[in-house]
Amino acid sequence: MRRDPAWKLFRLFGVMNRLVVFQRVARRPQTASELTKKLPFTRSAIVQHLGALKEAGLVEAAREGRRRVYRAIPSGLAPLENWVTRYKARSPAVTRKTASRTIG
Repeated sequence: MRRDPAWKLFRLFGVMNRLVVFQRVARRPQTASELTKKLPFTRSAIVQHLGALKEAGLVEAAREGRRRVYRAIPSGLAPLENWVTRYKARSPAVTRKTASRTIG
């Protein structure tokens, strides 16, 4: 189980602030400074989260003059998508039951 690539992403997104940073970058490309203006995190914390996301293959950074613009890489989420697909295929009834219990 621990060798499953999805586990790395589950652990990565287990840090709620990192998930928030990823969601913002996934909406539109942004610099660390832009994120700092919109989020209650320090620039240092945002840069650390972006570094972890970049190392995991979820964001990329492109230099635009003196700025470094971060963009989401949708294909980086493939391990999570594969994990969900694998478990949905194994037990569709359980998935529906769990989903209805979770949603309402």
